[in-house]
Amino acid sequence: MANPYLPQEILIDVFSRLPTKSIGKFRCLSKSWRTLLTTTEFIEFHLTRKTHKENLILVNPSHSLHVITLPIENDSVPRNLELLNTWTEVVGSCNGLVLLLNDEVKVFVVNPITLQQVNIPDSPVALKKNESFSMYGFGYDCSNDDYKIVTLSYYDTDNEYEPDCIDTFVDVFSLKRGVWKRVSCSPYDHAVPDISSGAFVNGAIHWLASSRESGYRSVIAGFDLANEVFYEIPPPNDVDLARFVFYKLVVLGGCLCLVNNTKSEFWMMKEYGLVESWTNFKIDVDCEWDIVKPLCFIGDEEVMLINEGDSLVVYSIKDRTMKDMVFGGIPSMFIDGGTFVESLVSPDFNG
Repeated sequence: MANPYLPQEILIDVFSRLPTKSIGKFRCLSKSWRTLLTTTEFIEFHLTRKTHKENLILVNPSHSLHVITLPIENDSVPRNLELLNTWTEVVGSCNGLVLLLNDEVKVFVVNPITLQQVNIPDSPVALKKNESFSMYGFGYDCSNDDYKIVTLSYYDTDNEYEPDCIDTFVDVFSLKRGVWKRVSCSPYDHAVPDISSGAFVNGAIHWLASSRESGYRSVIAGFDLANEVFYEIPPPNDVDLARFVFYKLVVLGGCLCLVNNTKSEFWMMKEYGLVESWTNFKIDVDCEWDIVKPLCFIGDEEVMLINEGDSLVVYSIKDRTMKDMVFGGIPSMFIDGGTFVESLVSPDFNG
């Protein structure tokens, strides 16, 4: 039982240093502790400690979810996540919440640690799914203390004129308010070869797109979640401005990462917004499969990736070697994945 003479701020300070799973156990030991440990104030303070473990969340070929805690040890084994559905894509994560899509393109926000989940309703103004293309993004708007889902959707005109995409509609869902709204159409052409999820960094969700100006140069378009407007991020100086729209844009090591899959080449923006901060590395070994998606760094010299063979592989930047990621003596097979931090944040603002 909680000590009635121990100041609440002391209790909060002590509990905030504990792992997320331990907090769940302590919530069951005392009514007063449960009340304290479920307050919004405690959950937010616990999140700010920045000591929470990072995890991989992975979708296997059977479309179930698995989680593995980083850093990976020799005896690490992915654990099955008891969130039953036919999962197809990990869109992104923020503060311990993960946005997932299922095979019916239904959107879910889940906390993989507490197993809370919320099924996000379709936008009432959304384009028909069988007649359009859509890309999703997920992030946190710190100015309004709100988590937002952004959908870019468009009809592909499929004609000989440029730009190919006449209008890209931008819909934003507020988890805090529980409503969708449509904002102004995107100023960019989003009819890109790879219908990819947005990359959330520095309060904005980013996609590759083409300018509508003469020449249709490739751009990195950021969507500011606070102001709900688009702006451009400068690309690396050594990329082809007419071609990098064919690349992939992801988050790697907390940074924007531009990936040329066909050449297995990577650029990372180490300091957000500064063109001089783009750094480059390349996979210098022969690969049977193209790289689909980088997931995370293992230490400072290795990066884990998913390849076209649905395998997890690890590339050593220092040694220039590639190896299969093996769990329990068996090479791992996953079709998509991402990272998230452990947290107590609930996806249900209205629960």
